[in-house]
Amino acid sequence: MKNFVFKALISSALLISTSFAQTANEIAKKVHDLPSGKTSSYTVSLTLVDKNGKTRNRELVSYFMKEGTTEKTVIVFKTPRDVAGISYLTYDYPDKADGSSVDSDSWIYLPAMKKVRRVSGSSKDDDFQGTDFTYDDLGTRSLNKDNFAILGEEKVNGVDCWILEAKAKDPKAKISRRVSWIDKKTYVTHKGEYYDKQNRLLKTLICDTIKQVKGYWSTQKLTMTNVQSNHKTVYEVKDLKYDEPVNASFFMVSSLERELVK
Repeated sequence: MKNFVFKALISSALLISTSFAQTANEIAKKVHDLPSGKTSSYTVSLTLVDKNGKTRNRELVSYFMKEGTTEKTVIVFKTPRDVAGISYLTYDYPDKADGSSVDSDSWIYLPAMKKVRRVSGSSKDDDFQGTDFTYDDLGTRSLNKDNFAILGEEKVNGVDCWILEAKAKDPKAKISRRVSWIDKKTYVTHKGEYYDKQNRLLKTLICDTIKQVKGYWSTQKLTMTNVQSNHKTVYEVKDLKYDEPVNASFFMVSSLERELVK
């Protein structure tokens, strides 16, 4: 799968530690640039678990296409009926030549309203449709939105990892900093932590079933837990395909409103 969650966890580093063989900047860029194919498609089984252990199940499909330097992703909920047809489209752009970031363009279609609306930058840290993932998690976070530092090294399930900290440059950001554990060999994220404006732990991310599919490192189970509300979302990938044809019309705003993405 496209490593949209992992890319949301990392960004460029301005704080460099000389005690490590690689700088935070170098590690972050390698994570950001992990190959994810020219196209991908997959089905996702979502399980939402509340503080009382009650579960809700949802299913969605996701398509990805790289067109030039622009990365396009569209997500459509299939079940249950109350969310079926909700779709989200995002265009992620590379940073400018001068190093400044370019905000992604994002749109959401809500069938009950029969209209598409743009998702503003200020809403990117909001939870996505009742899950514990944010809109920002679904795209590619710019390398220039955070200051980065290496906090140390630690094993995760026997895997040697760097611990990277990303501090948001925007003082109004709902997620003030992210900490991620990055595999030293593959640059795949194994777990993460998210902190709120008061620097309190807000969410934890656990990544499981990490393997190569057609040569691309892919994580097929993600568990995001909001430790403040005791709510979690389990995200499981099925039918993952890379570099196979996808319908280019799926990535058009007009296709959302016409409910053409299947």
